[in-house]
Amino acid sequence: MQLEHKPDFEDASRRIDAWWAGQIVDRVPVMLTAPRGASSREQVPPSDLLRHWTDPELVIPRAEGALATTYFAGEAMPVMYPVSTGLVAILAGYLGCRVRLLDTRTSWAYPIIDDWDHPPTLEFDPETEWWRRSAKLLAAAAERAPGRYLVGLPDLNGPGEILARLRGTEPLCFDVVEQPDLVREATEKITLAWYRYYEACVGIVHQHVPGSITWMGIWSMTPAVDLQCDFSCMISPEAFNSLFLPSIRRQTEQVARTIYHLDGPDAVRHLPALLDLPELDAIQWVPGAGALPMSRWTGVCRTIMEGGKRLYIACDEDEVEFLLSELPQKGLLLRTSCRSVEEADALLENVARWTR
Repeated sequence: MQLEHKPDFEDASRRIDAWWAGQIVDRVPVMLTAPRGASSREQVPPSDLLRHWTDPELVIPRAEGALATTYFAGEAMPVMYPVSTGLVAILAGYLGCRVRLLDTRTSWAYPIIDDWDHPPTLEFDPETEWWRRSAKLLAAAAERAPGRYLVGLPDLNGPGEILARLRGTEPLCFDVVEQPDLVREATEKITLAWYRYYEACVGIVHQHVPGSITWMGIWSMTPAVDLQCDFSCMISPEAFNSLFLPSIRRQTEQVARTIYHLDGPDAVRHLPALLDLPELDAIQWVPGAGALPMSRWTGVCRTIMEGGKRLYIACDEDEVEFLLSELPQKGLLLRTSCRSVEEADALLENVARWTR
């Protein structure tokens, strides 16, 4: 496949495919970006936030402008997210939550489960407002994408996190203790809906563009998806294993390639259970907001890799050499950025030299 914004796509694709298999082609893969040319003019804050987020005539040109001023080096891919990654856990909106657009970057979903006597159906519904808007955006981007860029899937997130949006984090914490059977039943229903919406998104995009790419930006020609349950930071391993791990296991069995987003020190206590999932391919480790730099978390990184999973981490440019020297290189994928095209090219040359 040839892409206007990624002339070395085939080489990058081979390195990423090898990473999924725990191998190395010629060097450790690095998803590396840098600014290229003049950046797009900053837009005047829109008076109509809904149009800013959902009108293809505004969203697509704005996103194409951002792609044109970005240098996609190494294994970084030119990918458009027509359903903005700022619409975090948009599946909650598909299932009935009212989504509030706070500004041009962030959004919020309001809980709708006040009690368990009258829960929503939690089923796939092609007529909900946010799904129709998402489908329209995906189709518009995919039609323009061939030969130019890839199209990323919406952030469907994971069943446990979606339930926290639908119910509210604090009420769900009480439910985990007081009504675990209801939590388990709802999670199972959301898992079914998640897969239906995932398939629907893929079906729209694949009419024009092959492969899979999510908000993490990791390319795969084979079907792939990210998994997540940030709500796990609020609960014990016993509760997580009983109520939410089964849905994650099912997801790993439904999609050929899966990577789990492990976010923050409070999530690390669930790492042993995740490492025991035979079909889970990889883990993205994120230390969390305000945490120490990635070079201070090599212990967690090693645990993940020694547990048989591929590792995806973001780091500062000046941490790359240290991480390559301290961590196993097979199965390691780094993401970073540089200030210029020249610095990005020089870093990639060094990565090739540092690869053992």
